[in-house]
Amino acid sequence: MSTAPTRRLILIRHAKAEQATPGQEDVDRPLAPRGLLDAVVGGQELALVAVPDLVLCSPARRTRQTWRTVLEGLSGELAQPAHPEVKYPHGLYEAGVFDLVETVRKAGGQASVVVLVGHEPTMSEATLSLAGAGSDPDAVQHVKAGFPTAGIAVLAVEREWADLAPGDGRLEKFVVPRADGGGSIG
Repeated sequence: MSTAPTRRLILIRHAKAEQATPGQEDVDRPLAPRGLLDAVVGGQELALVAVPDLVLCSPARRTRQTWRTVLEGLSGELAQPAHPEVKYPHGLYEAGVFDLVETVRKAGGQASVVVLVGHEPTMSEATLSLAGAGSDPDAVQHVKAGFPTAGIAVLAVEREWADLAPGDGRLEKFVVPRADGGGSIG
């Protein structure tokens, strides 16, 4: 059994984005109006779980907008605004599961709560890869069925970030925030 304190790894898929316009690069797509509303609700949901120390965010426009808007919703629920360290590792834009885990291993340091903001299919694949013993079965089933835009997966991790490996997390909660009524799963 590890002697490391319980940490939280929270994976957030970017909120609903606009379709690309002719000539627009995928990385430059902004959030749709619904995505902005859902991201605020995502921040309110996040406030019920944990306040991050570190945010690792894909540099794509829609993920950066998602994080900024989630932060607004989070800070609005707190007595004092949250000020986590935010990094935008270039590799997160097209990261696979291995890349995502490696980014957390290298950047996690002493953070108690790390948030990753990224894209599908990596968010669902990483969640399922990291979810090990004791994971909420309903939350696992919902992630297997799909990781909707603005979805939030909360994993408890009982080891140092540098040692993070598949199966090391316990999926505690999966939330699909929606401005018109979403909610928790698991």
